[in-house]
Amino acid sequence: MSKIKQVFEYAIDRLLPVGVVVRNLPYVMIFKTTHWCWYNCPHCCESAGKNRPAEFIPADVIKYYTDAATSDPKFAKEMVLTGGEIMASYKFDMKNYVPELANYITERGIRLDIKTNGAWIRNKDLRTKIVPDLININERNSGQRRLPYQLSLSLDKYHPNALENTYEIICELARRNKNKPTILVHISGFMGQDKIYKELLAKLFGNRNIKIEEAFIAAKSGNAIPLHVINRCVALRPSFGAVLFAGGRAQNLPEATPAANPTFEILNQDADLLMAFDGAGNVTLGENSGRKITVPWRDKDGNPRDLPAIRRDLVQRARYEQLRHNMINLKKIFVK
Repeated sequence: MSKIKQVFEYAIDRLLPVGVVVRNLPYVMIFKTTHWCWYNCPHCCESAGKNRPAEFIPADVIKYYTDAATSDPKFAKEMVLTGGEIMASYKFDMKNYVPELANYITERGIRLDIKTNGAWIRNKDLRTKIVPDLININERNSGQRRLPYQLSLSLDKYHPNALENTYEIICELARRNKNKPTILVHISGFMGQDKIYKELLAKLFGNRNIKIEEAFIAAKSGNAIPLHVINRCVALRPSFGAVLFAGGRAQNLPEATPAANPTFEILNQDADLLMAFDGAGNVTLGENSGRKITVPWRDKDGNPRDLPAIRRDLVQRARYEQLRHNMINLKKIFVK
């Protein structure tokens, strides 16, 4: 970089410091693999549902960005596979999509989170395919790390049958995963809805084939996270601190938090940035940042763009949005 460009970049960073945050913070990569879903939940920030196209981000694209990120020192070595509903890939005869990607990612020492609403558990054919795959992924990669991946299940008042789906998945995993490496299951919900988790535990305690023990795991922060271990082969990690943002259909929910402008406060407070790739060909900073800080991951020919170029564009876009945000605030001051 030339001296003149360095001076220019430094000056812009002083005026619009969000660029420094986006450039320098470690980042987690999220792949919103599809917008298709069995449910049309009223809170969905992606407005996913059965009416959306049954299209998925190609596995080769996710592998391409996995390899690109692995060689980037800013990558936090954490990835999320989600949707819509990623497990719908089994419904559409893409039975190798999830195991192929999960194994590819975990074999490279990357922490993986697979998010699902669990609707597939209600279909016997899908259940008999997906549950063994989840166990096999964990067993195959347990030599890389003690808990190769995390399965995140939605437990809240918005997802239909959330309690029943989560209970059935836990029971199936516990039944099939005997004497195999522990599977970590993240039970996630929104702030103030932890009562549902207590109902889940009560339901599990009522099952005579289930034995529950308490344990703890160390977080990156150094804090101890409580776990409930089911039959010594499935560990439940509850968290109910998520905030409901008014994106997608959630904008119609009165309890959703409005986010009209990019939430730079969130970007500055996060330990890691979230770079979310979606099936429409966009990369967004964060999952719920109001007016989106977004750039394309596809070029004009439909091919994946270089990751460094995407990151540079995100810096520029974030600067633009912060400038716009500042101008709006100035206008409000002068109007007063």
